[in-house]
Amino acid sequence: MEAVASAAAVSKRTLYQRHSTKEELMQAVVEDRVRTWADDATARNSDLPDAFRERMICHAKTMMHSLGDPEVRQFDRLILQTAAQFPGIALTFYNIGYSYELQFLTDEIIRGTRDEPPPARRPKLIAQQLCSMILGWRRTEETVREIDPDEAAQFAVEAVNVLFKGRDNW
Repeated sequence: MEAVASAAAVSKRTLYQRHSTKEELMQAVVEDRVRTWADDATARNSDLPDAFRERMICHAKTMMHSLGDPEVRQFDRLILQTAAQFPGIALTFYNIGYSYELQFLTDEIIRGTRDEPPPARRPKLIAQQLCSMILGWRRTEETVREIDPDEAAQFAVEAVNVLFKGRDNW
């Protein structure tokens, strides 16, 4: 806490008045960073196409791009490593990060299948599957190599294509 106070150019007392524990401070940092990343993702999605499949491809590419950000990768690893010790921080990361993205994609699927029938029977499951494909591939591959942004974007496109090929099962 002393190092954080020094880096922030505030007294330790001021820091403790705002965040009484290390966990509370870390939670505030996670909330701030995830909101910043969400704002960046929203900016990347500002000019979306009208066609449902193309919208989903844009969202998948944005998610893939965001997950490739070095800061996001570091936070992701930190959360995975400390989740058992700090479950509140992991839950915050889950709620304002993953759950937000999941709900956003679910809403897009509901909207998209309303405009292009048949409607999805399980839109949240489809959103979870897309997130899992992208996050799982990215985490697995990054354990052994650097991922080229073009390769990541192509994987995002193919993930959406796989989902759309199974659309009769939605």
